[in-house]
Amino acid sequence: MASKVSIISTWTVKAAGRSQHHTDNCKIIELSPWDILELQIDYFQTGLLFLMPTFEQLRDISKATNTSSLIDHLRVSLSRALDFFPPFCGRLDTTKDEQNGTTSFFINCNNDGAQLIHATAHGIRVSDIVESDYNPYVVRDFFPLNGVQNLEATSQPCFAVQVTELEDGVFIGCSNNHVVVDGTSFWHFYNSWTEISRGFNVISKLPFLKRQFPFNINHFSDRISIPNERVNAGHRFIPPPMLRERVFHFAKESVAKLKAKANLEMSTTKISSLQAVLAHVWRSVIRCRRLDLSEETTFEVSIDMRERLNPPLPEGFFGNAICPATVTIKTGELLEHEFGWAALQINETIALHDQEKLKCIYESWMNDPEVVKLGDLPSNYFMLNNSPRFDFYKYDFGWGKPITHRGGIGNMLEGKITVSPGQEEGSMILEICLSSETIQALEEDVIFGEFVTTLVVGLERTIRARI
Repeated sequence: MASKVSIISTWTVKAAGRSQHHTDNCKIIELSPWDILELQIDYFQTGLLFLMPTFEQLRDISKATNTSSLIDHLRVSLSRALDFFPPFCGRLDTTKDEQNGTTSFFINCNNDGAQLIHATAHGIRVSDIVESDYNPYVVRDFFPLNGVQNLEATSQPCFAVQVTELEDGVFIGCSNNHVVVDGTSFWHFYNSWTEISRGFNVISKLPFLKRQFPFNINHFSDRISIPNERVNAGHRFIPPPMLRERVFHFAKESVAKLKAKANLEMSTTKISSLQAVLAHVWRSVIRCRRLDLSEETTFEVSIDMRERLNPPLPEGFFGNAICPATVTIKTGELLEHEFGWAALQINETIALHDQEKLKCIYESWMNDPEVVKLGDLPSNYFMLNNSPRFDFYKYDFGWGKPITHRGGIGNMLEGKITVSPGQEEGSMILEICLSSETIQALEEDVIFGEFVTTLVVGLERTIRARI
């Protein structure tokens, strides 16, 4: 079936050169183990949906860049924002050791440019996305660089954005090289771009660009070498064709009930709202799959280590500072215990990841450096993506706040859970990637549905909340 998305124009957008803030100290950025782990997965994709700006709104925002169209305004403001974030308009570079059969990677801030694409989605309206129980297939075409791996940034841009005009809205879909940024750093950049778009000359928070690893570990030098067989660009993960992304809404009241229930069952107060919601989803999906109780299941949560280190990383640290924490248990054990027990397993695993734990993990890693490959993950694997702490509803380019968030096809894995804040403070929206069969069973599961808002919030109410 032919895509409803048509590409109009493609630009290479370079830093404008107005700011000299980072000119002298960031020509070359060495990678840390945090960054290198991400080499062989796809770019991570995240997008926001906006209403189409009115003529008056477009006229007002265009004054900041002396432009006459929406796409030109975004192109010029992006160029100015890139002044402060040179890794996003650089490329990965390599040094090869033929004798040892290894390759080292680093970021060359050469201003080769980011990519900006202008597209239109024929016949697609905001309501087609907001009021759908699923992430529509067409949304996959709202993102650039589909299927591109992070290590391919030697020739591909480290950051690409597609501005897709719908009949009554605008979708801004970003593909980000995970070697260059994690979620916290990406949203720092995105907020800065919106500030420039609204007419700021200087962004509110400057990035700290030098990569820092929080301690010295054995064998750690300025540039880490990886065996060539472990960074094979031809090794691609192809997701099963029947995967769908079902969108579930957890109202503020439901989130609060799940949190209270988990803490009451375990006689504690330390289980968070997110941990309770994830445990509910985890147990529900496993129950719906009707697995042999001896099978194992794993839940992975990426922990932001910025504030967990002593001392914390510098304010505005721009790069990766996440550590994957995994809980692996028998499915029978997961289902036999109370729901709160599953939430507590997630909570306690996260709590273990302090500076000493991180040091042990990476000292072991340096002795045998690996990179993540999605195809090597075991079955019944769940992976948390994004965070409800990323309050992107405030990111206003100058014509109004976003309506909602949707993800792309990058790293599409059965069990991938993309969580974002809901429209009401304290609520959550989860895009859960599962097989059609599991989704149907989940929709029919009474225990799961007790805490899910089955009726998607109407478009009219959504628009009122965001204007």
